[in-house]
Order: sequence, then structure tokens, then C-alpha cells
Amino acid sequence: MKASMLDIASPAAWWRWARLWRKNNLIDQVDRIAVLEHVHEGCELGPRYGFMIVMACGIAMLGLLQNSVAVIIGAMLISPLMGPIIQLGMGLATFELRSIREALRTLFAGMLLALAIAVLIVWLSPLKEATSEILGRTRPTFFDLLVAVLSGLAGAYATISRKGETIVGVAIATALMPPLAVVGYGIAVGNWEIAGGAAFLFMTNLLAIALSVTIVARWYGFGGADTPKQTAWQAIMIVASFVLLSIPLGLALKRIALQSQTELTVRATLDTAANQAGGRVSALRVDNAVDGVAVDVVMMLPSHVGGLESRLQAQLAERTAQPVSLRLREVLTADDASIARQQGTLAQLKRSVLALEDAESARNQRLQAAQAQQARISAALLPYLGRLQRSSDDSRWELWLAPDARVSIARARQIEADINARRPQDDDALLVVPALQALPVIALGTPRKDDAGPDPAQRVILDAQAWALQRWRSGRVDAVLATADDAQAEAWEQALRAALAARQVPVATLTRVRDGEARLQLALASD
Repeated sequence: MKASMLDIASPAAWWRWARLWRKNNLIDQVDRIAVLEHVHEGCELGPRYGFMIVMACGIAMLGLLQNSVAVIIGAMLISPLMGPIIQLGMGLATFELRSIREALRTLFAGMLLALAIAVLIVWLSPLKEATSEILGRTRPTFFDLLVAVLSGLAGAYATISRKGETIVGVAIATALMPPLAVVGYGIAVGNWEIAGGAAFLFMTNLLAIALSVTIVARWYGFGGADTPKQTAWQAIMIVASFVLLSIPLGLALKRIALQSQTELTVRATLDTAANQAGGRVSALRVDNAVDGVAVDVVMMLPSHVGGLESRLQAQLAERTAQPVSLRLREVLTADDASIARQQGTLAQLKRSVLALEDAESARNQRLQAAQAQQARISAALLPYLGRLQRSSDDSRWELWLAPDARVSIARARQIEADINARRPQDDDALLVVPALQALPVIALGTPRKDDAGPDPAQRVILDAQAWALQRWRSGRVDAVLATADDAQAEAWEQALRAALAARQVPVATLTRVRDGEARLQLALASD
């Protein structure tokens, strides 16, 4: 009796009972032929499949562009992606190469058609901004992978037991059609980061669903016995394919696990810092990149904490063992007392600002009054100095000096040079016209041995008189040159003609005399 009880409680007995229960309640209860035929029918590549792919992807893309969850759910309801994925998983479970090829062909055709429709809709749509629904499908998380695994398990169970297949199709579409539409969006707008992230999410979920279906199918007894025509090489190839499909899924799971661990570490560090400052973390985004971790956080704090961002960045880099780029935005909160103090400070600041504005307004009024008075005085004085007007071709200003101003020719020329030298580059030039007056006599002096012509000072006087004659628009000039020295007379005549020619003033008459003091006298021609 004791030996019999021990035999019943042994692991081997429990193992035999479990195998017998599985055979009687699971394996023997399944009509394998009917299940495989049904799976094959759901994977057919035909007009109905293509039409439903177009409709589902179009609705999903429009929902993503409008940021509408309800529209996206509508696309999930009609997506036909369940059939080829279920057949892919069943083909791996039964080692049937033909079923795998057919499933992959149907799946790839649907993917290409969906991408084409998504790209076309984005090109034609005026809405091209990346919405939150689009950005939410660019990074696979642990929860996305979990949704895919549960969808695959439920899909396999519903297919084998022939129960609730419509609901399971919705669950599978949840993990596949929206990311596939986001891939098309990324291709259309040329954003390869969005396209790559969504493609990674799509492939991760597809592999998780297919392998989950394979596991459930094997649990229900589907295997090599259901495909007697297979060869050993086909079985080897299928097992190898199963292993190869498991590798990227394992890498994706590892990446998602590392990202989740990083997010937990970052959140714990930021929560601790916020609690120490009496605040809390309001929003957090963590992005893993090749060159490190990018963290964007919003903290609700009662007051500003100096140096918090740099300190947190150093702590995160130490705890994650990666370079961290932190962007911290503080939102200040306060209680009633703090609000009252802030309102008092703001009121005092407002009074100070108003006082400064009043002082500035009074100063501006005094300045405007002084400028108006100066303008009036300048306008009153200008007639005594001359007349300011525009030139006939409106290209410059002209200042016609009044005779009462008694401004000499040399001084008038200096005024023109000084004003034009100081004027801004965009301002028009000023032309000064001296008052009509007798030109002063130029004393020639004793001729020099090396040069009998005018010295530098005499050349300045001669050029100033030529400038005045040009400003007066004189027709011709009469000149009297008195000197007993022929060399001096010849040199001065050449200098005179050169100065007048430079100003385009013609000489009417040039009279040489040999008596009196050596001099040069210029005058407007009488005609």
C-alpha cells in the first residue's frame, strides 16, 4: 500500500498523467485536417485579401495623420494580416516548407501593398506633421512585445479551437497594421528614423506572434506527423529558419529589456531628486541612441533649484554607465503664502516699472520739446546763413550761402568737405555754393630759382577760386597776370589754365602786364 502511494506521488507518475491528460483533452480533441485547411484558406492571396489590405492601411494612415485613436481601431477591425501570420506559425510547427513559402509570399505582398498605399496617402495629404500616434509607434517597448506575444497565443488557440477568431484578428492587427502604416509615413516624408523605428516594431511583433503560434500549435500536438511528404532536408531548413527567426526576436527582447532598465533607473533617479526638492516628475521621455541616452523631463517644483540640471546629468551618467543628454524644464508651484509673497513682489515690481516709465516719459517729453525748439531756431537762422534746397535732378542737397553770412570761399569749401566727410553712406551729398563776391588777388611773390610757379599754399588759393567759379556756373573768366619775370609768367599761366580746366571753367581773356606788384587777378567775364 505504501509502495503504491509513493508510486502515485512520484514525478514520473505525474508526468505520465500530464501527458495522458494532454493527449485526451487537447491533442485528440482537435481535427487537424480541418484546422490546417482552415488556416490555408485564411492565407490565400487574392482580390479580397488585397482589397482589405488597402482599406485597412488607408484607414490606419488617415487615423494616424489625424491623431484619432477611434479611426485607427477601425483599421484594426478589418485588417486581414491574421491569416498569413497564423499559417507561418503553423508551418513552423508542422515543418511544412510549402506552407511557410505561401505564408511569406502572402505576407510580403500585403506589406508592399500597404506601404504603397500609405506613401500615396501621405503624398496627397496636406497633413504631414508627425502626430503623437505616429511617434508612439517608432520605439518598441516591453509592453508592445507583450501585446504581440499574447496576440499570437490567443490567435493560435482560437484557430485550433475554432472560437473567437474575429476578436483575435483585432488583437493581432493591433500589433501590426499601425506600425506598417507608420513605416510608409516615414518613407513618404523622408524621415528614416521614424521609418526604421516603426519597421523594427513591426518585425519584432510579427516574429513574436508567429513564434507564439508555433509554440501553441506544438502544445496541441501539431508536428512532423501532419506533413508526411516532407524530407529530412526540409525539416532541417525549417528548424534552421525557426532558430534564425528567434535570433532577431531575442536581440529585440534584449534591447527592449535594456531600454526598460534604463528608463527605470532614470525615473528612479529623477523621482528621488524631485522628492528631495519637494516636487515631482510631471513628464518624462527617455530615448536610447548610439551615442548615449537622451532624457527630456518636466519637474513640478516649489522653487528653482540652482545647478539641478548639471547635477542630475552627472548622476544619470554614473548610474546608467552611458553618456546622458538631459533637458530639464522646471514648472514652479507654490502654496497660498508663497503666492501672496509673489503677488506682493510683483506689485512692488509693477510700481517700480510704472515709476520708471513715468520718468522715461517725462524725459522723452523734455527731449522732444528741446528738439522742437532747436528745429525752430535752426529754421529761423537758416535764412540768415543761406538757402537749403534740392538740386534740379533731385540727386543731392544744395546750400546757397547768403551774402550777409560773409563766408569766405575757403571757408565755404571747407564746410562742404566737412559735412560730406561726416554724412552717413546712404545720405545724399551736399553741394555748397558760396555767395557771389570779388575774388581776392593772389600775390605771386618773388619767383623761386627751382620752380617759378605757385607754391603749395598759392595752389590751394588758386584751386579754391576755381572751385568757386565752378559753383557759380560762370561762363568764362578774365584773368590779369602781372609779373616782369617771363619764366614766372609762363609757369603761372600753365597752373591757372590747369586749375580752371579741372573745374571745366574756360578762360575768356588772359592779359599779361609787366608793371606793378606781381599778382594774379581773376574775375567773371563781362559778357
